Amino acid sequence: MNEIYYWSPGVQFYVKEEELYVERFRYGRQAAQFFPEFYYMAQNGAGTDDLEKRFETDNKSLLKNLIQDFIKKKILVCSVITPKELFHSQTRLFENDYPETIRFVKEELEEFKKEQSGRELVKDGLTYILKDSYYCNDIIYRETVRKFSKKPITYHSFSRILGALQNREDRKGTRYYPSAGGLYPVDVYVLVKPGRVEGVEQGLYYYNPVINGITLVDKGENITDKSQFITNQEIFSGSAFTIYFLYNARCSMPKYSGMGYYYGILDCGIMTGLITRISEEEGIGTCSIGDMLYGKIESCFHLNKSQLFLHSMECGYKDEAESEQPKEK
Repeated sequence: MNEIYYWSPGVQFYVKEEELYVERFRYGRQAAQFFPEFYYMAQNGAGTDDLEKRFETDNKSLLKNLIQDFIKKKILVCSVITPKELFHSQTRLFENDYPETIRFVKEELEEFKKEQSGRELVKDGLTYILKDSYYCNDIIYRETVRKFSKKPITYHSFSRILGALQNREDRKGTRYYPSAGGLYPVDVYVLVKPGRVEGVEQGLYYYNPVINGITLVDKGENITDKSQFITNQEIFSGSAFTIYFLYNARCSMPKYSGMGYYYGILDCGIMTGLITRISEEEGIGTCSIGDMLYGKIESCFHLNKSQLFLHSMECGYKDEAESEQPKEK
Protein backbone atom coordinates (compact mmCIF):
# COMPACT_ATOMS: atom_id res chain seq x y z
CA MET A 1 0.00 0.00 0.00
CA ASN A 2 1.33 3.43 -1.02
CA GLU A 3 0.87 5.62 2.09
CA ILE A 4 -0.52 9.09 1.44
CA TYR A 5 1.63 11.87 2.88
CA TYR A 6 0.75 15.51 3.56
CA TRP A 7 2.83 18.62 4.15
CA SER A 8 2.68 19.08 7.92
CA PRO A 9 0.53 22.04 9.03
CA GLY A 10 2.63 24.89 10.37
CA VAL A 11 5.85 23.83 8.61
CA GLN A 12 7.18 26.65 6.45
CA PHE A 13 9.54 26.63 3.50
CA TYR A 14 11.15 29.36 1.45
CA VAL A 15 13.65 29.69 -1.39
CA LYS A 16 16.40 32.24 -0.84
CA GLU A 17 19.18 32.87 -3.36
CA GLU A 18 17.94 29.75 -5.20
CA GLU A 19 18.42 27.54 -2.12
CA LEU A 20 15.63 25.65 -0.35
CA TYR A 21 15.05 26.11 3.38
CA VAL A 22 12.43 24.19 5.36
CA GLU A 23 12.11 25.54 8.88
CA ARG A 24 15.69 25.53 10.22
CA PHE A 25 16.94 22.99 7.67
CA ARG A 26 18.89 24.02 4.57
CA TYR A 27 18.49 21.74 1.55
CA GLY A 28 20.39 23.68 -1.09
CA ARG A 29 19.94 24.54 -4.77
CA GLN A 30 19.27 21.12 -6.22
CA ALA A 31 16.33 20.55 -3.89
CA ALA A 32 14.91 24.00 -4.68
CA GLN A 33 14.11 22.93 -8.25
CA PHE A 34 11.14 20.89 -6.97
CA PHE A 35 9.46 23.83 -5.21
CA PRO A 36 6.83 25.16 -4.91
CA GLU A 37 5.14 22.38 -6.94
CA PHE A 38 6.27 19.69 -4.47
CA TYR A 39 4.62 21.66 -1.69
CA TYR A 40 1.33 22.01 -3.59
CA MET A 41 1.23 18.27 -4.26
CA ALA A 42 1.90 17.43 -0.64
CA GLN A 43 -0.76 19.91 0.50
CA ASN A 44 -3.36 17.79 -1.26
CA GLY A 45 -1.78 14.48 -0.25
CA ALA A 46 0.40 12.23 -2.39
CA GLY A 47 2.17 8.90 -2.21
CA THR A 48 5.95 8.74 -2.35
CA ASP A 49 5.76 7.04 -5.77
CA ASP A 50 3.57 9.84 -7.11
CA LEU A 51 6.00 12.45 -5.85
CA GLU A 52 8.98 10.69 -7.40
CA LYS A 53 7.26 10.27 -10.78
CA ARG A 54 5.98 13.84 -10.96
CA PHE A 55 9.35 15.51 -11.36
CA GLU A 56 11.74 15.10 -14.27
CA THR A 57 15.28 15.05 -12.93
CA ASP A 58 18.54 13.36 -13.79
CA ASN A 59 19.16 12.84 -10.08
CA LYS A 60 16.35 10.52 -8.97
CA SER A 61 18.27 9.51 -5.85
CA LEU A 62 18.35 13.15 -4.73
CA LEU A 63 14.55 13.39 -4.91
CA LYS A 64 14.06 10.03 -3.22
CA ASN A 65 16.43 10.93 -0.39
CA LEU A 66 14.74 14.32 -0.01
CA ILE A 67 11.34 12.67 0.39
CA GLN A 68 12.66 10.20 2.96
CA ASP A 69 14.32 13.01 4.91
CA PHE A 70 11.06 14.98 4.91
CA ILE A 71 9.29 11.92 6.32
CA LYS A 72 11.98 11.38 8.96
CA LYS A 73 11.76 15.01 10.10
CA LYS A 74 7.93 14.90 10.00
CA ILE A 75 7.78 17.57 7.33
CA LEU A 76 5.69 15.02 5.44
CA VAL A 77 3.19 13.22 7.68
CA CYS A 78 0.64 10.45 7.20
CA SER A 79 -1.13 10.57 10.56
CA VAL A 80 -2.30 13.05 13.20
CA ILE A 81 0.64 15.09 14.47
CA THR A 82 1.66 15.61 18.11
CA PRO A 83 0.49 18.64 20.13
CA LYS A 84 4.03 20.05 20.03
CA GLU A 85 4.05 19.89 16.23
CA LEU A 86 0.49 21.18 16.00
CA PHE A 87 0.98 24.24 18.20
CA HIS A 88 4.52 25.10 17.08
CA SER A 89 3.23 27.47 14.41
CA GLN A 90 1.34 29.57 16.97
CA THR A 91 4.64 30.93 18.31
CA ARG A 92 5.04 33.04 15.16
CA LEU A 93 1.53 34.46 15.48
CA PHE A 94 1.81 35.50 19.13
CA GLU A 95 3.00 39.06 19.68
CA ASN A 96 5.46 38.46 22.52
CA ASP A 97 6.72 41.58 24.25
CA TYR A 98 8.51 39.69 27.02
CA PRO A 99 12.26 38.89 26.92
CA GLU A 100 13.29 35.28 26.27
CA THR A 101 15.25 35.38 29.53
CA ILE A 102 12.06 34.71 31.53
CA ARG A 103 12.44 31.09 30.42
CA PHE A 104 15.71 30.48 32.25
CA VAL A 105 16.39 33.37 34.67
CA LYS A 106 14.69 32.35 37.92
CA GLU A 107 14.10 35.86 39.26
CA GLU A 108 12.55 37.04 36.00
CA LEU A 109 10.35 33.96 35.78
CA GLU A 110 9.09 34.44 39.34
CA GLU A 111 8.26 38.06 38.59
CA PHE A 112 6.42 36.99 35.43
CA LYS A 113 4.43 34.36 37.36
CA LYS A 114 3.53 36.93 40.02
CA GLU A 115 2.33 39.34 37.34
CA GLN A 116 0.18 36.74 35.55
CA SER A 117 -1.33 35.17 38.68
CA GLY A 118 -2.32 38.62 39.94
CA ARG A 119 -3.75 39.96 36.69
CA GLU A 120 -7.05 41.88 36.88
CA LEU A 121 -8.46 42.35 33.40
CA VAL A 122 -11.54 44.38 34.36
CA LYS A 123 -11.49 46.68 37.40
CA ASP A 124 -14.18 49.26 36.70
CA GLY A 125 -17.89 48.51 36.71
CA LEU A 126 -20.46 46.69 38.82
CA THR A 127 -18.58 44.33 41.15
CA TYR A 128 -19.69 41.73 43.68
CA ILE A 129 -17.26 40.40 46.26
CA LEU A 130 -18.16 36.74 46.75
CA LYS A 131 -18.59 35.15 50.15
CA ASP A 132 -15.70 33.38 51.81
CA SER A 133 -15.69 29.72 50.87
CA TYR A 134 -14.37 26.75 52.79
CA TYR A 135 -12.91 23.69 51.14
CA CYS A 136 -11.77 20.30 52.32
CA ASN A 137 -8.08 19.80 53.14
CA ASP A 138 -7.54 17.83 49.91
CA ILE A 139 -8.12 21.06 48.03
CA ILE A 140 -6.58 23.49 50.53
CA TYR A 141 -3.28 21.63 50.83
CA ARG A 142 -2.88 20.47 47.24
CA GLU A 143 0.64 21.17 46.02
CA THR A 144 2.96 20.09 43.26
CA VAL A 145 5.37 17.51 44.67
CA ARG A 146 8.88 17.24 43.26
CA LYS A 147 10.46 15.06 45.96
CA PHE A 148 8.87 11.81 46.97
CA SER A 149 9.21 9.37 49.85
CA LYS A 150 10.60 5.92 48.98
CA LYS A 151 7.69 4.29 50.83
CA PRO A 152 5.84 1.85 48.51
CA ILE A 153 2.32 2.80 47.47
CA THR A 154 -0.34 0.49 48.89
CA TYR A 155 -2.31 -1.57 46.39
CA HIS A 156 -5.50 -0.01 47.79
CA SER A 157 -4.34 3.55 47.04
CA PHE A 158 -2.96 2.57 43.64
CA SER A 159 -6.29 0.93 42.76
CA ARG A 160 -8.32 3.88 43.96
CA ILE A 161 -6.33 6.41 41.93
CA LEU A 162 -6.51 4.57 38.61
CA GLY A 163 -10.01 3.30 39.36
CA ALA A 164 -11.31 6.84 39.14
CA LEU A 165 -11.00 6.41 35.36
CA GLN A 166 -13.04 3.21 35.06
CA ASN A 167 -16.34 2.54 33.31
CA ARG A 168 -19.08 2.93 35.88
CA GLU A 169 -21.22 -0.09 36.72
CA ASP A 170 -24.10 2.05 37.96
CA ARG A 171 -24.28 4.18 34.81
CA LYS A 172 -23.52 2.18 31.71
CA GLY A 173 -21.22 3.85 29.18
CA THR A 174 -20.11 6.64 31.51
CA ARG A 175 -17.19 7.30 33.81
CA TYR A 176 -16.46 9.54 36.79
CA TYR A 177 -15.50 12.46 34.55
CA PRO A 178 -17.17 14.17 31.55
CA SER A 179 -16.08 13.66 27.95
CA ALA A 180 -17.38 15.20 24.73
CA GLY A 181 -19.96 12.86 23.23
CA GLY A 182 -19.19 10.27 25.90
CA LEU A 183 -16.34 8.98 23.72
CA TYR A 184 -13.45 9.06 26.25
CA PRO A 185 -10.65 9.26 23.67
CA VAL A 186 -7.69 9.42 26.10
CA ASP A 187 -5.86 6.12 26.69
CA VAL A 188 -3.93 5.66 29.93
CA TYR A 189 -0.66 3.82 30.55
CA VAL A 190 1.18 3.55 33.85
CA LEU A 191 4.85 2.83 34.54
CA VAL A 192 5.39 1.14 37.90
CA LYS A 193 8.90 1.58 39.31
CA PRO A 194 10.70 -1.43 40.91
CA GLY A 195 9.33 -2.19 44.38
CA ARG A 196 7.30 1.01 44.56
CA VAL A 197 3.72 -0.35 44.38
CA GLU A 198 2.76 -3.21 46.69
CA GLY A 199 1.91 -6.38 44.78
CA VAL A 200 2.73 -4.97 41.33
CA GLU A 201 5.88 -5.87 39.42
CA GLN A 202 7.95 -3.28 37.59
CA GLY A 203 6.70 -2.52 34.11
CA LEU A 204 4.67 -0.41 31.73
CA TYR A 205 0.98 -1.28 31.91
CA TYR A 206 -2.11 -0.34 29.91
CA TYR A 207 -4.99 0.70 32.14
CA ASN A 208 -8.18 -0.98 30.91
CA PRO A 209 -11.21 1.05 32.06
CA VAL A 210 -13.64 -1.70 30.99
CA ILE A 211 -12.33 -4.26 33.49
CA ASN A 212 -10.68 -1.69 35.81
CA GLY A 213 -7.35 -3.47 35.55
CA ILE A 214 -3.82 -3.06 34.22
CA THR A 215 -2.14 -5.26 31.61
CA LEU A 216 1.63 -5.43 31.07
CA VAL A 217 2.77 -4.13 27.68
CA ASP A 218 6.50 -3.76 28.36
CA LYS A 219 8.86 -4.61 31.22
CA GLY A 220 9.80 -0.94 31.33
CA GLU A 221 13.52 -1.53 31.78
CA ASN A 222 14.33 0.91 28.98
CA ILE A 223 12.13 3.67 30.38
CA THR A 224 14.61 5.63 32.48
CA ASP A 225 15.12 9.21 33.59
CA LYS A 226 16.75 9.84 30.21
CA SER A 227 13.22 10.14 28.84
CA GLN A 228 12.95 13.40 30.80
CA PHE A 229 14.63 16.76 30.43
CA ILE A 230 17.43 17.20 32.95
CA THR A 231 15.32 19.47 35.17
CA ASN A 232 12.75 16.68 35.65
CA GLN A 233 14.99 13.62 35.88
CA GLU A 234 15.17 13.64 39.68
CA ILE A 235 11.37 13.94 39.91
CA PHE A 236 10.94 10.92 37.62
CA SER A 237 13.50 8.84 39.51
CA GLY A 238 11.90 9.59 42.87
CA SER A 239 8.27 8.84 42.03
CA ALA A 240 6.57 5.49 42.60
CA PHE A 241 4.73 5.41 39.28
CA THR A 242 4.20 7.52 36.18
CA ILE A 243 0.89 7.95 34.40
CA TYR A 244 0.92 8.64 30.65
CA PHE A 245 -2.10 10.08 28.80
CA LEU A 246 -2.40 9.45 25.06
CA TYR A 247 -5.02 10.82 22.70
CA ASN A 248 -6.62 8.19 20.45
CA ALA A 249 -7.86 9.91 17.28
CA ARG A 250 -9.96 6.90 16.23
CA CYS A 251 -12.23 7.48 19.23
CA SER A 252 -13.40 11.04 18.58
CA MET A 253 -12.34 12.30 15.14
CA PRO A 254 -14.93 10.16 13.29
CA LYS A 255 -17.60 12.26 15.05
CA TYR A 256 -15.89 15.60 15.67
CA SER A 257 -13.22 15.74 12.93
CA GLY A 258 -10.26 17.91 13.93
CA MET A 259 -12.08 19.36 16.94
CA GLY A 260 -12.04 15.85 18.42
CA TYR A 261 -8.32 16.43 19.07
CA TYR A 262 -9.10 19.61 21.00
CA TYR A 263 -11.80 17.88 23.02
CA GLY A 264 -9.33 15.07 23.81
CA ILE A 265 -6.88 17.60 25.22
CA LEU A 266 -9.68 18.97 27.41
CA ASP A 267 -10.42 15.42 28.59
CA CYS A 268 -6.78 15.00 29.56
CA GLY A 269 -6.92 18.09 31.74
CA ILE A 270 -10.11 16.90 33.44
CA MET A 271 -8.57 13.45 34.06
CA THR A 272 -5.43 15.05 35.50
CA GLY A 273 -7.54 17.09 37.90
CA LEU A 274 -9.53 14.04 38.99
CA ILE A 275 -6.41 11.94 39.62
CA THR A 276 -4.82 14.82 41.53
CA ARG A 277 -7.88 15.04 43.78
CA ILE A 278 -8.04 11.30 44.51
CA SER A 279 -4.29 11.18 45.08
CA GLU A 280 -4.58 13.95 47.67
CA GLU A 281 -7.26 11.95 49.47
CA GLU A 282 -4.79 9.05 49.64
CA GLY A 283 -1.92 11.24 50.84
CA ILE A 284 -0.10 10.78 47.54
CA GLY A 285 1.64 13.67 45.83
CA THR A 286 1.58 14.39 42.11
CA CYS A 287 3.66 16.37 39.66
CA SER A 288 2.42 17.09 36.15
CA ILE A 289 5.23 17.09 33.58
CA GLY A 290 4.57 19.60 30.81
CA ASP A 291 7.01 18.14 28.30
CA MET A 292 9.37 15.21 28.01
CA LEU A 293 11.51 13.31 25.50
CA TYR A 294 8.70 10.90 24.72
CA GLY A 295 10.23 9.86 21.38
CA LYS A 296 12.97 7.99 23.29
CA ILE A 297 10.46 5.57 24.84
CA GLU A 298 7.59 5.56 22.34
CA SER A 299 8.45 2.09 21.01
CA CYS A 300 7.84 0.60 24.48
CA PHE A 301 4.14 1.46 24.24
CA HIS A 302 3.42 -0.54 21.03
CA LEU A 303 0.95 2.08 19.82
CA ASN A 304 -1.00 2.44 16.61
CA LYS A 305 -0.52 5.60 14.54
CA SER A 306 -3.74 7.13 15.89
CA GLN A 307 -2.37 7.33 19.43
CA LEU A 308 -0.46 10.47 20.44
CA PHE A 309 1.25 11.38 23.70
CA LEU A 310 -0.37 14.32 25.53
CA HIS A 311 0.80 14.47 29.12
CA SER A 312 2.34 12.62 32.06
CA MET A 313 2.12 12.70 35.87
CA GLU A 314 4.59 11.52 38.50
CA CYS A 315 3.01 10.04 41.64
CA GLY A 316 4.29 8.95 45.04
CA TYR A 317 4.00 9.49 48.77
CA LYS A 318 5.10 12.96 49.73
CA ASP A 319 8.47 13.55 51.31
CA GLU A 320 7.34 15.00 54.63
CA ALA A 321 10.49 17.07 54.93
CA GLU A 322 9.51 18.89 51.72
CA SER A 323 5.74 19.05 52.16
CA GLU A 324 4.03 22.23 53.33
CA GLN A 325 1.05 20.31 54.66
CA PRO A 326 0.51 20.16 58.42
CA LYS A 327 1.86 16.97 60.00
CA GLU A 328 -0.53 14.64 61.76
CA LYS A 329 -0.09 14.56 65.55
